[in-house]
Amino acid sequence: MKLWEYIKEKMLPYRERMAFPEKGITYGELLKMKETKGERRLRICEGKTRGEQGLEILRSIASGATTVPLSKEYGDKNKEGIRKEIESAGKASSDVAFVVFTSGTTGNSKGVMLTDENIITNLEYISTYFRLEGIKRMGIMRPLVHISALVGELLYGLICGLEIYFFEEAFLPQRLMSFLREKKIEVFNTTPTVWLTLLKYSSIKSFPVRVSAISGERLTEKSAKEIAEAFPETEFYNVYGLTEHSPRACALMPEDFVRKAGSIGKPLGNVYAKIEEGELLLKSPSVMKGYFKDEEKSKKKIKNGWLYTGDMAYKDEDGYYYIEGRKDDMLIRAGINIFPEEIEEEVKNCTGVEDCIIYGKSGENGVTEIYLKYIGTSGPWALRKQLAGRLNAHFMPNRIEQVTEIERTASGKKVRR
Repeated sequence: MKLWEYIKEKMLPYRERMAFPEKGITYGELLKMKETKGERRLRICEGKTRGEQGLEILRSIASGATTVPLSKEYGDKNKEGIRKEIESAGKASSDVAFVVFTSGTTGNSKGVMLTDENIITNLEYISTYFRLEGIKRMGIMRPLVHISALVGELLYGLICGLEIYFFEEAFLPQRLMSFLREKKIEVFNTTPTVWLTLLKYSSIKSFPVRVSAISGERLTEKSAKEIAEAFPETEFYNVYGLTEHSPRACALMPEDFVRKAGSIGKPLGNVYAKIEEGELLLKSPSVMKGYFKDEEKSKKKIKNGWLYTGDMAYKDEDGYYYIEGRKDDMLIRAGINIFPEEIEEEVKNCTGVEDCIIYGKSGENGVTEIYLKYIGTSGPWALRKQLAGRLNAHFMPNRIEQVTEIERTASGKKVRR
């Protein structure tokens, strides 16, 4: 089945409802989008706003094209490189619904080819756990080049018949809170960082959000408990996935959100998971077809049907999975494996720290040096004193720098450099 056929079938019962209220577009109007058959061409979709891009993506899906979302969040140089690569290719395999580029930071984004079956299967996975009974309004904040926003929010919201609103402004806690309240947003999926920022800087009285799937970053046990305590009326899920898996693979349910705080839960549907040399591997119909025009990297990423996620993980005695960090980000110092996320968690617990990033560099003597950049009111020396009581010597940053911004990729991931 083609993706548009699936979406149309799901939207039919909602033809009288509003799909995009701010543009006055009903589900009935979406169902009338022009459909074409024939050769599947690559089509770049880049709207001036998220709302415009969302409509452009739907028109592309309906037309039978292979949709390629683009966004300013990639950066001009990277975006231009992607555009040239797509235009020179012209078309993809007939079963490829999307080519979604990962958030490369130095012009080396990889195009992930996702088939109709990949996306449909993943939407079905999401529908098995993400409970939206009685929910009417969804708010989308993340760029639609982010696979979670594209599949887990836009497309899933549409097959559930929700009214969809886009937060188009630059992120400020007060503006986001006003948006959520004014639009009476009931389902809002975002990262742990956004929830923790709302917790710190906004009044949470009369909070409308009833359901939220948290993703995009590692959720620590401490952060999960803080979020749950601050927003007691909201049902939280901690979900795990990646672009190469269309995206959803695991989910932690609301009833376990505090009891198993920090876990990504258990695999969904017929997703198989295992841990090999500390790395999480996945096998399911949602695993990508491969990387666009890069067979060599595809073979390294998928072996015997297993997707090598690059995430280091472990499973507890109850079968719940936990992510420790990225394999590529892991630092080795004095023979000890160090995950940057572990140090970041301790730094964020210090007084006067809002956000931070840890990364490593090889020093003059070849020994790995740990660098810390942070946003906050505490001075570097004061912060170092706090960390001395929290970290052992192997984990202590060599250099600490106070900054005003933490660089992030198009999908919101930290740039470790």
